[in-house]
Formats: sequence, structure tokens, C-alpha cells
Amino acid sequence: MIVAGVGLLTPLGNSAWETFSALLAGRRLTDRVVGLEPDTAPVPLAQGLGGVSVGRHTATDPTVELAERAAREAAAEAGVSLAEVPTWLGTSKGAVTALGETGMDEAGQPANPLPLRLAQAVALGPHGYLSLHLAQRTGVEVRRHTVAACASSLTALHQARLALLPGSGTPAGPDHALVVTAEAALLPIFIHSYQRLGVLAPLTLDGYRERPLHAERPGFVLAEAGAAVLLKRLPPGQAPRPGQIELLDTDIATEAHDLIRPSPTMDALGAIAQRLVAGRPIAALHPHAPGTPEHDPLELRVLGDVLRQRPHPFHEEPHPPAVYANKGALGHTLGSAGLVSLVLATLAARTRKLPPMPWLDRPLAHTPLPLTARPVLPPDSNGGHLVTAAGFAGHVAAALIQRSP
Repeated sequence: MIVAGVGLLTPLGNSAWETFSALLAGRRLTDRVVGLEPDTAPVPLAQGLGGVSVGRHTATDPTVELAERAAREAAAEAGVSLAEVPTWLGTSKGAVTALGETGMDEAGQPANPLPLRLAQAVALGPHGYLSLHLAQRTGVEVRRHTVAACASSLTALHQARLALLPGSGTPAGPDHALVVTAEAALLPIFIHSYQRLGVLAPLTLDGYRERPLHAERPGFVLAEAGAAVLLKRLPPGQAPRPGQIELLDTDIATEAHDLIRPSPTMDALGAIAQRLVAGRPIAALHPHAPGTPEHDPLELRVLGDVLRQRPHPFHEEPHPPAVYANKGALGHTLGSAGLVSLVLATLAARTRKLPPMPWLDRPLAHTPLPLTARPVLPPDSNGGHLVTAAGFAGHVAAALIQRSP
């Protein structure tokens, strides 16, 4: 199974390659702070830094616009028409902007009738609304819309991969599947909720920065994004061409430890990571790493322990796995975070380049994995890229890709 096409929209770019180029240049979404007034309030600050401009003006919801554009980019790269493509969606919030309309007229009275957008969003829910309008605008066939907190989009990827496996019951004919995600939840209710939970970086011009894997991690920065991956199942006996990106494996799990806090042992993440990397060379890790005080060191410890348990200890290899955490540049895109990381890992595997992490002047101490502000892949690397995602309530997911030699 190969990754035939990818699509990505972020605050740094309106395509996958535009975003990746910005990351290679060391740009961060918080660079936008230079254009804001010193007395900018917390909500406009979060919206100004984390928003994607193309989602602002739409007749439906920003998530629909972002999802459609990402899906079309992935399909165009793969040379596939979106009409009736089996599609798996994965989001945590869905089309919450449409749901957040007041339904009031200019006099402040309940509108009669309600705006169509609000009525649909209430009747379908924010996830059903996104599914309906994406299907109407692109012609895709939405098979499932998964909600699993920040692991949502990688969980959808796992479901799509399983559906394409031989003997999975997939109807004869389609040999590809589209995985799509989009998040645009920069609304006051969510900004203030995350702030009260204590997981956001300080909402000030000087403090609102995300620094995953840093010795001092104040929390994350909220951001919007749309991402898509077009998977293709190759015919029996046909090997991937050199340079193509194989989706080697995926897995999902959950553990009921706490509604918000990560498990101190992260057994679920360790179990799926151990299964995915067993017996395989690993070139790079793309951890969830939201930049919160609790999560980052726990995740690195678990991944380091998993790699240590393999027959060939990673610290004895000439090129230990590089570690890249994109949220320091792109912010936290909630349920889209996993697929965003997978798209970036795909481009990193294609180019054999990893972007720098300019915020990492003081990496986490006492970690089992080497951390540097300028992670490097060997020039001839075809090792695996492990992508992980972890969310509230213990949801975890992981995927492993590899550049075909």
C-alpha cells in the first residue's frame, strides 16, 4: 500500500509543499505576532496566529473549505478523480463554526426561519455537517467519520488501511481510499476552555509560543489545518517503485486512565509502537509532542524504551532515529494533528530532509533519544518514519511509512 497523494493547508502554506518549504526555512506560525498590536486580546491573538485565511469566507464552515482543498490536492497528485472515492474522515471538533451561529435577527430576536447553515449543523451535528458538505462539494463517498480526540485523523487512517487490505470485505473495484481531516475551532469557547485546563501557552504576545521537546514547555498554541492522504493498494505481486512512500502499518489503542491527563506509563502507546517498529529500521520519529509539561517527557521515554528493546539498540546504530516535532512551528491542530504529521513525514521521506526546530535551544534533559534543533536524515535513508498521536481520554494511534528503495 502506498501514499499516492497528499494535501495540506496550514497557517504557513496553502499546499503541502508550500508548508514544507516554509518549515525547512525555519518559519513558525507565531512569527505572525510582529503584525499584531501590543494590546491584542487573548482571543484575537489565538485567531490571528493560528488561522488559515482561505477558511474565513465560506457559505458553509471553514472545515469544509479546508477539507475540500486538501482532498483535491491529494487527488490531483495521485491522478484520481474524487467522484465516489471511498473516504474516511477524522476530526475532533468538526464544523463547530456553523453550529455556533446565534440564530438571531438584527433586532436580537430568534430568526424565523433559522439560517440554513445553523439548522443543518444542529440537525446533523458538527461532524455530520462536515461529512455532508464535503460529499456534496467533491462527490466523495464518506464511509465513516471518526472522533477520537487528537488521535482522530490517524484513527481514520487506520480504518482506511484496514478497509483496503485483502480479505477486508472491500467491494471489488476501488483500490484506493481517501483520508481527510480538518479543524477550525478557534472560537472563544474552546480557546478559554483550553486555557482553563492549563494546556495553552500564556496568551500574551511574548508568551504564546509552543516549544515541544524543550526543557521549559508552557503548553500548546491552537491552529487550524486541513490535511488529506490518498492511499492506493497495489495489485498482488507489484512492488512499489523506488522513491514511492509505503504505508507499512497502522494501529490504534486506548487506555482509561484519565479524561485529560496522559497515563504516567503510556502503556497503550508503547504497545502499538512496539508492534509497528519490531524488526524494522527507523530513520525518524514524529511524536505527538504537544509541548505540555507532562506529555512530552513521558512520550519520549516510552518511544525510547520501545526502540531499546529491539535486537539492535538504537544508540549503537551509526544514525540513531532523528526526532522532529512539528507543533513548535505549526501549532496544535487537535484531531488533525496526526494526519498533518503523516503528510510532513511523507514529504520528509521523499526529500530525505527534516525541518529545523528553532525553538529547541534547550532540549529536554535525561531523554533516551537524541534531541537537536537541526535533526538530520542520512542522505541515503530509506528507514521508517513513525508518526504518533495521543489525545484526551487515552486515545492513541500510530502509523509507519517508508521510502521504497
